[in-house]
Amino acid sequence: MTPPVPEYLSPLRWRWILLTTQHREVRFLYWPPRRPTGHRDLRMFDRDGYDIGRLVWVVCHACRVGSINKISIDPDHQRQGLGRRLIRRALADGPGHTWQTTGQSPEAKQFFPALEKETGVAFPEYGGVCAHLGSPPGHRPPPPGRRPRPVLERNVWPCEA
Repeated sequence: MTPPVPEYLSPLRWRWILLTTQHREVRFLYWPPRRPTGHRDLRMFDRDGYDIGRLVWVVCHACRVGSINKISIDPDHQRQGLGRRLIRRALADGPGHTWQTTGQSPEAKQFFPALEKETGVAFPEYGGVCAHLGSPPGHRPPPPGRRPRPVLERNVWPCEA
């Protein structure tokens, strides 16, 4: 059975990505934000092309704030350093920024303190709100199909041992 094609990708482009990254255990697709403070979305796909994880975050350079809004990894792929790789990729979009998370699951309440010790970056739950990160008054989402298409993300590096 062929895995589903990720949204905003043509079947031909998806087959090309799978073919050119067949030597990788995990490939990362990045959906850029529609506006500078919009949601950034990084999804992971296994060797067979199945969706195994996702990170959604936002960054406000004016306020020097970043927020991790969602991180999820398939249970069969946890504890392999993938979550750390996702978070490090998000941190690269806001070096020196103050970071926060939205509500944390019991697993996240263990993950983020360990990552805090490793990176020196605090990840408080509900650490504050930046006025720029919300939707502006009167904002209407663009019509379907207007979102930037995802790109193969090559800036997700393995964690050092």
